Amino acid sequence: MHSVLVGFIGAGSMANAVHYPSVADLPEAQLVAICDLDERRLNSTAEKYGVPKEHCYTDYRQMLEREDLDAVYVIMPPMGLTPIVLDCLRAGKHVFIEKPPGCNSDDAWAMAEEADRQKVKTCVGFNRRYSAVYRYAKTKVFERGMPSLAFAEFHKDMFGQGPYYGMSILRTDIIHAVDILRDLLGEPIEVCAHVWSHYERWRNSHNQFAAIVRFDSGAVGILAASRTAGSRYERFEIHGKGISAYIRAPEQAEIHLQGSDVEIVTDDQLTGTTDRRITYGYFEETRHFITCILQNELPLTNFTDAARTMDLVERIEGFALP
Repeated sequence: MHSVLVGFIGAGSMANAVHYPSVADLPEAQLVAICDLDERRLNSTAEKYGVPKEHCYTDYRQMLEREDLDAVYVIMPPMGLTPIVLDCLRAGKHVFIEKPPGCNSDDAWAMAEEADRQKVKTCVGFNRRYSAVYRYAKTKVFERGMPSLAFAEFHKDMFGQGPYYGMSILRTDIIHAVDILRDLLGEPIEVCAHVWSHYERWRNSHNQFAAIVRFDSGAVGILAASRTAGSRYERFEIHGKGISAYIRAPEQAEIHLQGSDVEIVTDDQLTGTTDRRITYGYFEETRHFITCILQNELPLTNFTDAARTMDLVERIEGFALP
C-alpha cells in the first residue's frame, strides 16, 4: 500500500499532544517534514519523531517547494491560517486543519472553494464526530430512522479569563457543539437564539449562548453554552423513534430503548483504552483523513461541510445583544 507522505506546519502543544502521535501511529502515513517559526519547538518535535534536520523548516513555502508531500497538517490558531492553507491547496496538497476553519465564513468558504478547484482531500478537526461513544450512540439511534430532537451543551469555567485568541468563543470552541447538531439533523432552515454576556463582559465575545434551530430534516436542535460555569461539561442528547441517547463524550453513552433496559457503553469498552487521544476521536479523524486520501473518498468533516457549520455559527451570532 502507498504511504501518504505528511508534512506539518505547526509544532505547538495541540499538534504535539494529538496530531503528531496520531500520524506516527498509522503505518499508512509517514511524517517526512516539519515547519515552525519557533526553532526550539521545531527541533524538539523533529527529534521526537525522527525527522532529519534537512527536512525541518522555518518557512513553510520552502517546505512546499522542496518536499515531495501528499498531505499537510496546518495546526495553528485561526488568525493567519487561511493564506497558508490556500498556498498548500494551490500546491496540490491534501490538507488537515484544526477547528475553527478560519476566522469567519468568508475564510471557511475561500478554503473550501479552493480545495474543490484543486480536487484535493480536506479535513477539519471536529473530533467529537469521531469519538467512539458518539459514533456508537448515533448509529443506534439512526438504525430506527432520523432523530426528531437533539440537544448539545458545552460549558466551561472561564470566568475572569476571556475568550481564546480574542475572538468569539462560539467560533473558536462552542462550534464543536454546533457541528454536532448539523451532523445529526441536517442543514438549518430556521434559527432563533439569544447571545449575551453575564457576570462580566469580554472583548470581542459574549459568554452565554442559547439557540433553537429547525433543520431541513424536520428535526429541532437545541444549543446551550455558558462560559462562566462551575466546570467544563459537555453533553449531547439524541431523541429518535422509541430511542434516546445521552452522551458524555468521550467517557460514556446511555442508550434508552423503549421497553428495554438501559444500555451503558464506555470509552474503554469500545476502544480498549481511556487515552483521550483515542477515545475523543483525535486518532480516528486522522485515520479517516488518511484513508480517504488512499481510497479517493470524501472526508466526513471536509472544508465544505465545515464552512456550513461556520455559516450556522454566524447565524446564531446574529442574535447577539449589544
